[in-house]
Amino acid sequence: MPKHVEQYDDDEMSEILKRAVRLQGSQTTDLRQRLLATADELGISHDAVAQAEVEYRQESQQRNELALYTKESRNALRIHFGVYMIVNAFMIGLNLMTFHEDREIWFPYVLLSWGVGLGIHAFVAMRKIDWDDEEFQKWRRERTSQRQVD
Repeated sequence: MPKHVEQYDDDEMSEILKRAVRLQGSQTTDLRQRLLATADELGISHDAVAQAEVEYRQESQQRNELALYTKESRNALRIHFGVYMIVNAFMIGLNLMTFHEDREIWFPYVLLSWGVGLGIHAFVAMRKIDWDDEEFQKWRRERTSQRQVD
């Protein structure tokens, strides 16, 4: 009876190898030599490995920048929501304190109009973005110019 051979895709194979290396506890320089030795065994040139490293680092940097942008966008939304709650609590209190004078309830208009803006902000902050997103690229340019000034 033939032995069943497990088939792995690239991501699964990569994850298995990462875990095996972590379990073995090798040093980073040792790992680089092993990577090159494995590439030799597979018939992969060292130039191809170097190019793959460059691509990996670029993609990793892009993922990190996208994650930072998403984190900052969602933090800005939390701040906006907090300000919305505090200011509107004050507005409700003010309206209720002055109600006996003018007998008018106006705070729902404030809640609703600002709530629309907050809803739009939430929609923008929670959407999935990619590298070519216009707002993300604008954020990157501003961030780069800030770093150059500092």
